[in-house]
Amino acid sequence: MAEVHIVGCIDGGEDFDSPALFCKWGIITDDGRHDSKRWNLLEGIASGQTQVDIAKDGYMSVWSFPLDLHYSTTTIHGWPKFTCEVWAHDKYGRNCLAGYGMCHIPSSPGIYELSICTWKPKPQSWLEYVNGWFLGAYPQLKNPDVVWRQDDRFRLSTVTSGTVTLRVSVITMGFEKHGVAQSLDPDAT
Repeated sequence: MAEVHIVGCIDGGEDFDSPALFCKWGIITDDGRHDSKRWNLLEGIASGQTQVDIAKDGYMSVWSFPLDLHYSTTTIHGWPKFTCEVWAHDKYGRNCLAGYGMCHIPSSPGIYELSICTWKPKPQSWLEYVNGWFLGAYPQLKNPDVVWRQDDRFRLSTVTSGTVTLRVSVITMGFEKHGVAQSLDPDAT
């Protein structure tokens, strides 16, 4: 079996409307299908939530949340994807959606700094804008799988929110035995 190690951290988020942020995150494999287990998580936790950080104006909300996952697989299909939901915590104790984001974990071994651009659904009416402003009830996705699935995203009206920074080291072993040639990425930072 081939193996993939993903080690790193979710550094933080910046350029959001609120300074008090936290992140719900997950690693999706097998394209989210539960009937197919081509990817097996051997060690680590594939989803979680960071703490709330209140950043000063103009600074990043720092989470420095560690990631350490070890997968075994027999195929490159369903390669891991990182998904995140950034939430804002306001002074009234309410949690409001600040943005959704997704990126593919690089498939070449190396050290990477990934910037994940986030977005949120755009209010479709004046009433939704008012509810969002006064009640913190901005529109949310009924099914958050839309963030990483490729089928229905094109129909969404969205607005950009902020950026999440993810630092990962990817280590691969045994792919050559399955006919997959890998080389180091010279552009990785």
